[in-house]
Amino acid sequence: MSIPACAGWCRLIQFALMTIVAATVSAETTIQIVYPKPRQAIGAVDSTFVFGSVSGNFDEKKDLLEVNGQVVPVHRDGGFLAFLPITPGPFEFRVRAWRPTALPLTDESLERNQLLAEAVVGVLVPLPRKSLPEDTLAIVGDYNPPSGDLVLSNGDIFQAMFQGTPGMYAWFSISGIVDSVPMSEIEPRQQAYWGESVFGAGAVPDSMMIKGVYSGFLTVPESLTVLDDSVVYHLATPPHKYVRPLISTTPTDSSDDRLVKLLALPQTITRTAGYRVSLNYPDYPFTVRFIDSVQILRHGPRLGYFSIFQPQGAEALVVGREGDWYRLKLSCTQFAWADRNSVMALPPGALPAQSRPSSLRTFSHEDHVLVEIGLNGKHPFRIIEDSPRTLRLQLFGVTSNTDWIRYDFADPLVALVTWSQPEDGLYELTLRLTQDVWGYDTYYQRNTFYLRLDRPPKRAGYVGGKTIVLDPGHASDPGAIGPTGLTEAEANLGIALALRNELEKKGAKVVMTRSDMSHVGLYDRPIIAKLAEADLFVSIHNNALPDGVNPFTNHGVSTYYYHPHSIGLARAIHSRMLRATGMPDFGLYYGNLAVGRPTQYPAVLVECAFMMFPEQEALLKTDGYRRKVAKAVANGIEDFLKDYDHHNEMKE
Repeated sequence: MSIPACAGWCRLIQFALMTIVAATVSAETTIQIVYPKPRQAIGAVDSTFVFGSVSGNFDEKKDLLEVNGQVVPVHRDGGFLAFLPITPGPFEFRVRAWRPTALPLTDESLERNQLLAEAVVGVLVPLPRKSLPEDTLAIVGDYNPPSGDLVLSNGDIFQAMFQGTPGMYAWFSISGIVDSVPMSEIEPRQQAYWGESVFGAGAVPDSMMIKGVYSGFLTVPESLTVLDDSVVYHLATPPHKYVRPLISTTPTDSSDDRLVKLLALPQTITRTAGYRVSLNYPDYPFTVRFIDSVQILRHGPRLGYFSIFQPQGAEALVVGREGDWYRLKLSCTQFAWADRNSVMALPPGALPAQSRPSSLRTFSHEDHVLVEIGLNGKHPFRIIEDSPRTLRLQLFGVTSNTDWIRYDFADPLVALVTWSQPEDGLYELTLRLTQDVWGYDTYYQRNTFYLRLDRPPKRAGYVGGKTIVLDPGHASDPGAIGPTGLTEAEANLGIALALRNELEKKGAKVVMTRSDMSHVGLYDRPIIAKLAEADLFVSIHNNALPDGVNPFTNHGVSTYYYHPHSIGLARAIHSRMLRATGMPDFGLYYGNLAVGRPTQYPAVLVECAFMMFPEQEALLKTDGYRRKVAKAVANGIEDFLKDYDHHNEMKE
């Protein structure tokens, strides 16, 4: 039992031992369940949270609040939070407020005399995937299927997976063209729950281990052509294995006769996969051109980012497809995936641009250095921060003919530029700098590629003179909502306005992405920062948890960065926040968040408190706590700048 629940039951026992004088309810009590919403699907393992508020004549010192039979504490503002077990299927959270008025305490007296208010919210808890019983022959269906129909080419590996009865024989076929590809049952798989693994203890119940998952694969041969055909799964009983009868028997058969037939005749069932495949499709490969100016390349359909901010007009070769995703061949061994709605196909016969740069040079400017590379077309690229002072630029579809690298000799920022050709179609530049990376940008002008390396701002060790963009998260989207209805958008704005005052006292120029509750689009916020020529970017948020993560053991202050050159700012702010607020450390995170992806400046997102906690929601309503958080963030910014200045002075 959790500590809050224990405290609640102790109060219940105390009430039972007291002589209680009957009281007349003089005002109406109201219960508001903020989360979950009615008919919501709860994506949790076996437990989740419910929170809201109780108002009216409810007295948190005398009255009790139950959620599904568990007494939970109520904050003086009326907010409550509980973490409860749930069961699959339709499920109800029943919240009751009551006042003990007579002894003995019985269900009948509670119903008749003590109930102040009741609220019920019904939700749907999805049924978890389970192992099938071993005495029934069945195929559940695809296991971890692709996101849609597949197009594969010579040498690609096609993997088929399905779930069925454990301990059987399995194989797959493709519409009679490919027959009897063997499949084997793999070790029981754990159904990982991302919310618990990232924000909780990381543990997943053993009940989530699945048996009966079969896997097989086919290496696509050059000689085989399949056009949009079905994949069929086959599952059969091994010899002498008994399962429930799935073959017909005559009414005259005795039990012994039927058993003999079952033992003698293995049973086989089939099921068609939920997707179709094409192998060596004649329309592939073909060339596409990026039509989106902020194109993102991924390591797989809907998977992690391979590279961001690809230029409009860049070209790549499509060699496969999965659903709405194209597989792009960038170089000899480098592949990435792009949403097919963000590209346009070029006419048959067109190949992506091929470039052989013979030279490159650097140009010095007051606040930045430009690295210029002349190319024959626009190529996909990737930048990797290997260390605080080393960047690698990878250009795909490019072959070196580089005989010349010209430095702007008077400029001290770029110490050394070297090139290499790790493989066919991959040209790589390594830039070693004399100072830690502050920020950078990339762009094309016609077919000339530019890498802009930003210098640290003047008087880097001081807040004064810096342009700092503050981003109060959310607006028309309220974000997380507290038990009594405080929205995250309101709390974020209050903290950001207090932070603006603190930074302006230190001489900073502060730009707000919003100064009121007006709507600002998520992707408009980095644009505001870029137009303001931001030196730093700080996004203010307050946290919530995904379903199934215990809030009583997983909460506190957290800070997020995306690019390595932003982690120093994240560490400095996080440290100050922990000291100032006294809240638990909920972690320093690499987080793939939209406001953290721009490369031109150090950028972080700060989660100051948890909206769902009644006590923390109450703090977020106060000017005093908002100022405390604001001072902590301002001091963290100051610490980062001083440390950066000192660190770079020592290494020069």
